[in-house]
Amino acid sequence: MSVVTHGMDTAAGLAASGQLENGAQEIKELATRLDALLYAFDWTGSDADRTRDSWQGVERPSLDQAAQHLTGLALQIRQEAEAQDATSDSGSGGGTTVAGGAPSTLEQTKQGGLGAWLGQHLGAFFSGIGRTLDHAGGLVGKIGDVLTGKEDWSVAEIAASALATAGAGVGSVVNLVTGEDERWFGEGRGLAGTPVDAPTDPTAAGPFQPAVTRPTDLPSLMQGVADGYNVGMAPGSDGDVRITKVDNGTGTPAYIVAIPGTESWSPSAGGQPRDLSANLGLVAGNPTAAAESVRLAMDNAGIPAGSPVMFVGHSQGGIIAGQLASDPAIVERYGVTHVLTYGAPIDHMQVAPGVQVLQIQHGNDWVPRLDLGGVTTSGQFPTPASTVTLDSPSHVFDPATNHSYQEYISSVREQMAAGGADAATLQQYQSTLAPFLVGPGGSATAVDVPVSRGD
Repeated sequence: MSVVTHGMDTAAGLAASGQLENGAQEIKELATRLDALLYAFDWTGSDADRTRDSWQGVERPSLDQAAQHLTGLALQIRQEAEAQDATSDSGSGGGTTVAGGAPSTLEQTKQGGLGAWLGQHLGAFFSGIGRTLDHAGGLVGKIGDVLTGKEDWSVAEIAASALATAGAGVGSVVNLVTGEDERWFGEGRGLAGTPVDAPTDPTAAGPFQPAVTRPTDLPSLMQGVADGYNVGMAPGSDGDVRITKVDNGTGTPAYIVAIPGTESWSPSAGGQPRDLSANLGLVAGNPTAAAESVRLAMDNAGIPAGSPVMFVGHSQGGIIAGQLASDPAIVERYGVTHVLTYGAPIDHMQVAPGVQVLQIQHGNDWVPRLDLGGVTTSGQFPTPASTVTLDSPSHVFDPATNHSYQEYISSVREQMAAGGADAATLQQYQSTLAPFLVGPGGSATAVDVPVSRGD
């Protein structure tokens, strides 16, 4: 009787080794195709150099490392299987046996456990590979559009697509190691829940249910986003959109959709729709659960068709606002007339005609500059929306402070009080917002709509 200390279903092991090798080859071919595409068209200048350097220094090595890791793992499993087959052939039956030559329960358990382990880890890995190929398809499509002259995509959109592709590729390796689909840079369906009335009496407010802020000027409009952040911080919440209804007795109320920014920086796409995955997807111009959840929140809040609607968004919330306002069907359906963003990169977006946009940014906030000014692959810069650049609250490299939504509110309030050219631009935009500002005898109510991401 031969005793084998490490049992393996060698047929399953060899099959798994082949699948791993195939997966490694797919990643290598993907990297090669993307490499060729990035260098196949005429593009020069600092933006071209920066994008290609990032590809060669970060994204391409990540894909190469993933392929190398899988090749090594495939070789290890194949060698183990071949070694065990050789040992079994030289013995008397290939494994621990009991009377009658049947494999022992221990040996069967080991073999079944290995098969289950391989199935689980490989299944998770190929889920990640599928996600990677989806992102790669979008990237290849954009580059193909550029090469054929079909569409001149912005550098930011192509770069975001490349980062999502590389990130999903790394996530595939993470899946292989953990045996779980971590959903790196995944997406899903946007969901919105039942609206909850926000308290109008400050004495009825709570730590995660701030009272309605009456919008009377730009800072108070921005405070509505801060209130949305507070609601979304409640235990168990996946995020919130606060929608304020302003009724000045004209017979046609106006609605302010306040959209907070990123609330999760994990690469894993979880229940919170406004996360790192959504950041890349939005900049890339892709459909996202984050944007879909805001649109559904508007439906659930019962905004009547054609009512005056204003989007106010900070950071990712501003990108969502810009994307929604770039869809003529949404603009027409909801009557979108204004967009106010702060700390948000939207220069690469083509907001629908007739929508008045104001971008606010701090001089030392790098986030609104991630769109690279909206420059396209042909070197064209779009006509930017009206933009006000304010002094930064921190004159040193302090990303958190310079990007803070509360600091933006303070900066706008201080600038409007101080006067000057920037104050005049802010005042001029504010003068167009009469339907959204509570006037004499007017009222403001609001609902908080919970949002999330589904599978």
